[in-house]
Amino acid sequence: MKLYELVGRDSEKGFSPFAWRIKMALAHKGLNYESVPLHFTEIKETLTFADSKTVPVLIDGENSISDSWNIACYLEEYYSERSSLFEGEKGKAAAQLMGHQLARPLLMPLFRVLVSDIYNVIDECDKDYFRETREPRIGCKIEEAAKDYDQALKTFQTNLLPYQDYFNQNDFLSGQSAAYSDYILYGIFLWARATSGKILIEDDSSVNLWIKRMDGLFNGLGGSVSLIK
Repeated sequence: MKLYELVGRDSEKGFSPFAWRIKMALAHKGLNYESVPLHFTEIKETLTFADSKTVPVLIDGENSISDSWNIACYLEEYYSERSSLFEGEKGKAAAQLMGHQLARPLLMPLFRVLVSDIYNVIDECDKDYFRETREPRIGCKIEEAAKDYDQALKTFQTNLLPYQDYFNQNDFLSGQSAAYSDYILYGIFLWARATSGKILIEDDSSVNLWIKRMDGLFNGLGGSVSLIK
């Protein structure tokens, strides 16, 4: 197996939240893979074989699968004898909904919070491309976003409140043990951890306690993530 993922200056540290969903899923299934690091400006040309313009892309033998959701479904179907990512069709539907639920309420405001930090950790070869493609998304210069992210952070924190209430009563989104829904949410915090030193949530919040539980999974796979230098 090969997993194509996004990296910054340090080619050993992938930071895409979508790739992290799959790295956790592969660990959940107990599957080994080779990481193939890509810079932003390498993705389009490199992944033409998979007809994809984004990471992650998984190669498994002669199969190439793009998009994190498609990869998760592939792993569940082709490695059904291994620990389930969804625990049935109802769990699969709930995980798919989770992916949609995170996009606007959490990913979008968090990107505004992180965008200047991401710019600081990507490779020099990507900086012009990142500026040209990301500044239209945030509606301002990256330098402006670096100074004015308080409202975006408050929006992110407010939109986390339902999860905080949930984790007051449950250890994982999927119940007593982690599954793909957890990896979807966890991926955004690994994205932030790899790219930024900003404090997003309080230490004693139930969400942070859930993050610590997630950090301990699979021999500390996610817990080992640190800020890209």
